[in-house]
Amino acid sequence: MVRQYRADIDGLRAIAVGGVVLFHAFPNALPGGFVGVDVFFVLSGFLITAIIRSEAEAGTFSLAGFYERRFRRIVPALAVVAIASTIAATVILPPDELRSYGKSLFGVALFASNIIFWQDSGYFDTASAEKPLLHTWSLAVEEQFYIVWPLIAVALVKLGRRRMLGGFVWATVVVSLLAATWAVQADPSQAFYLLPYRAWELGFGALLAVGAIPAFRSAKLCDAAAILGIALIVVPMALYTEATPFPGLAALPPCLGALLLIHAGQGHSTLVGRALSVKPVLFVGLTSYSFYLWHWPLLVFPRIALNRPLEVAEAAVAVLAAFALAAWSLRYVERPFRGRSGGFTMTRGQVLSASVACFAILGAGGLALVQTQGLRFLASPQVLAAERAVDDINPRRSRCHSAQLGTLSDPSDCTAGAPDRVAGYDVLLWGDSHADHLMPGLASYAGKNGFEVRQTSVSGCSPVTLYLHVGKNPGECAKLYDLALAEAARRPDTDTVVVSARWSSILPGIYEENGKDRAAAYRTFEDAIRFITARIDKSLPNARIILVGSTPEFSVWPATCLARAAKLGFGEDECDRIEPTDHEWGPQADRILAKFASDRVHVVLPRGRFCKGDICETELGGSVLFRDDDHLTNAGSRLVADEIMRNMSPVI
Repeated sequence: MVRQYRADIDGLRAIAVGGVVLFHAFPNALPGGFVGVDVFFVLSGFLITAIIRSEAEAGTFSLAGFYERRFRRIVPALAVVAIASTIAATVILPPDELRSYGKSLFGVALFASNIIFWQDSGYFDTASAEKPLLHTWSLAVEEQFYIVWPLIAVALVKLGRRRMLGGFVWATVVVSLLAATWAVQADPSQAFYLLPYRAWELGFGALLAVGAIPAFRSAKLCDAAAILGIALIVVPMALYTEATPFPGLAALPPCLGALLLIHAGQGHSTLVGRALSVKPVLFVGLTSYSFYLWHWPLLVFPRIALNRPLEVAEAAVAVLAAFALAAWSLRYVERPFRGRSGGFTMTRGQVLSASVACFAILGAGGLALVQTQGLRFLASPQVLAAERAVDDINPRRSRCHSAQLGTLSDPSDCTAGAPDRVAGYDVLLWGDSHADHLMPGLASYAGKNGFEVRQTSVSGCSPVTLYLHVGKNPGECAKLYDLALAEAARRPDTDTVVVSARWSSILPGIYEENGKDRAAAYRTFEDAIRFITARIDKSLPNARIILVGSTPEFSVWPATCLARAAKLGFGEDECDRIEPTDHEWGPQADRILAKFASDRVHVVLPRGRFCKGDICETELGGSVLFRDDDHLTNAGSRLVADEIMRNMSPVI
């Protein structure tokens, strides 16, 4: 049925891998190229299910044979890339990142890297662009699907229930798509990485393989379907961006496009199919698996070593190198191990045993990197000192920085300083994560200066939600801020409210909400700050208000940057003096905040302590000031707290 070779399918592979590689290398050129992965899922679901069905109907299917083919197809090239990547990681990555790499390598060996990347996609997680094995998540999704799917498909075929098989695939597609549509809003990371929300894409291909979709009856209809199919793939590649809610319903067009192209080419030679079968396109399709495997590490490791995004020319060289390695891999790794002419002669048992041994070695290597904390015992003191800054987080964060909305943290556990005879606290620290990172500095001054400071902060919740419905759960965020003010109002000695937020992110968000009208955005932001100060004044009419301005934001994590530079022995100058990425929005937010300075409203602008012109210092006296791209270390927190204290004198 499908066992005969179809050149158009290899051509479709070329479109898919081309989209992914161009998106990763030149994201501005093809912002939606990531949908190529979804095309691969449809192709895989079609090809593998077609083989399972044809062999089951012929009575020749066996699980051992199925996994022998899978392992011959995926293991050799994957093992070569994983080994090469591990050597590069050991040379380039400092211990914390090498430990994280080891964890992902262990996940690759278990075909569970998608689960590991999902679990690690937390607030302070390393950027996805700096995870060398991130692209293996899609392989894990496929292999998890093929653990269960062959058993179900074979059972239904052998029972003679072909109609039931089609119904089962349709049910899987519908349920999985509905779940993905929900999850892309409720938990985007879960929707992206996990099989239940991707199964419908593999199911699209399976629908064709089990004959659940009627055949096209004419050549003209096939041509029309193929043209529509290629458009449904290429247009999203051009129009989608990383801001597009994905996968969910947004993945329907490219998946439907792949389905139409595959279906149109069954028994018919279409115009699109012939175009996809020309030799240059065909060769890219034949190398697509190795090209996919090689391209990502070759883009990521140079980025890590250079501590910056690659320039266009550098990315182009990386892509060309990946394609050259893919061509080499196809000739000397993939084809020989698939048992083609001139290849290695291996029995089924040898293939399965060798594959298990390979996974065991990769898993053991990953586990060793995890257990040794990324070979920490080999790291220099300079590397270790820089890495400690990455973890230099407010020690009260886990219990005082609200991870969930609805309730305030316990004041008895989230107040620092010197208690006096009056029950309560003197200073309320109020805001998002940019309030949280100020707590260590304020706490260090509170004990010395005889006052108490109370932390009430929550990630992703801007104080402007009291005035504007922006961001996620604005109503719940506003409620939390009101609860904090109400609590402070019940404390008789609360006489200072410190307001800090990620203004560099808030202002551009307001700009988008105002139709990209800068003047309107500035007015709206100013109105929001005016409303916030009035709201505080209503709850605490005698309290001093201290507005803390923007903290510089960077394209790298300064602490990680310094650790990498120390590991490689070069590039430190790129890390301790950096141009911020918010050089437009941060200073503009500061200018608006500065307008509110008065006898009762004090404005502290941290940017002036860190930056001179367009360059910001990330290190002072041997202390790293920023732990990630926009959050302060405790040393940085104390530097800003020093400025805040000047605005609190005479002391409360």
